[in-house]
Amino acid sequence: MQERTVSAQGTRVKTLRQLLASADVDTDVWRVSSWKCNSWEQSVKGGEDTITLYQIKAYLERKIMPDRQPAHPAKAVPRVKSEPRSDGLESCLFVPDLQLGFAWQDRYTYLDPMHDRTAMDAVVSMARSMKPDVIVLLGDMLDLAPWSTRFPRKPEYRQTTQPAIDELHWWLADLRKASPSSKILYLAGNHEERIAKAAVELLPEATALAPALESDSILSLNRLLHLDKLDIEYVGPYGADWWLWPQSNSPVRVTHGTKVRAGSGATATAIAKTARWSEVYGHIHKVEFVQKTFHGPDGPQQITALSPGCLVRVPGPTPGVSLTPDWQQGVGVAILDTNTNDVHMQVLPITNGRIVWNGSVFEGQDPYERIAFETGWKQIIGDRNGR
Repeated sequence: MQERTVSAQGTRVKTLRQLLASADVDTDVWRVSSWKCNSWEQSVKGGEDTITLYQIKAYLERKIMPDRQPAHPAKAVPRVKSEPRSDGLESCLFVPDLQLGFAWQDRYTYLDPMHDRTAMDAVVSMARSMKPDVIVLLGDMLDLAPWSTRFPRKPEYRQTTQPAIDELHWWLADLRKASPSSKILYLAGNHEERIAKAAVELLPEATALAPALESDSILSLNRLLHLDKLDIEYVGPYGADWWLWPQSNSPVRVTHGTKVRAGSGATATAIAKTARWSEVYGHIHKVEFVQKTFHGPDGPQQITALSPGCLVRVPGPTPGVSLTPDWQQGVGVAILDTNTNDVHMQVLPITNGRIVWNGSVFEGQDPYERIAFETGWKQIIGDRNGR
């Protein structure tokens, strides 16, 4: 049993603490998800005096015992300077939605990932070889299902935020080590906004709460993920954009994305229809690549609308999704030729954890054992022999 309700009515139990004590609730096992208290006056026998009666009800949910091993503390992995390339080429790697998160399985002993670790590892392998000047994380790096105020929060997603935060920090540190000189940007997505929305609706006082004389909220992604230690710049809030090579012949606007159109290529077509510059976006989990030629006062300009897809498990335990989603995995690449000031763009599908680019194959592995050891979450391993 994962949920239970306790209640009392009368004159003796007046507070939540008294209710939990009278019902012999073990607070090491159970947590209060919500509670309510009513009181009213009632005449006593004879009608001359009154007494106050109380009715208290508490809704409880069983705590998930994480049995977490001591984790290694977050370490600073700073960015280092690199020498400019002799060929005059600059590069950018676009990494789409991970929606890193978990669903509990096997009686809360196994953290089943929504994200595809093998595809994520292939991206790190490619970054290690490519050493791009810029890496842009397109948002929705976290799923944050327990923080949704729009969709039902099912029991299997409860108490999964901390392992998700820990693993994402681990992966970001791995990415930074693979490409130490890259400028890395993390764009806010609609899923990152779930924390702020939940705080506003449920506990608004916590929305901007920060330690004394500090500006970052205790719930900010910069603080939760130690982005400053990894020299990663957070670009928010959701809806904010960032411009890549704005002085080039084809500036690139980068954003998480808000538009969704049904059908393969439909979103890119809709964006390209009115665009006056190239756009790269996430959000839709589809690989899309559409180009058009815009004839303006400076002559013809080639415009690209590009979605790299996602790095979510397909299929997987992502909430609110069919068992057969029309999603594709991939990454995006942009190259600036400073000799001509032209931008060249392409989208690279990820198939079975493999990326093929520039004559090389980057094949990922699932490093779950290393993640479990270094984050302290042994439930990442679970009973894989029985699965």
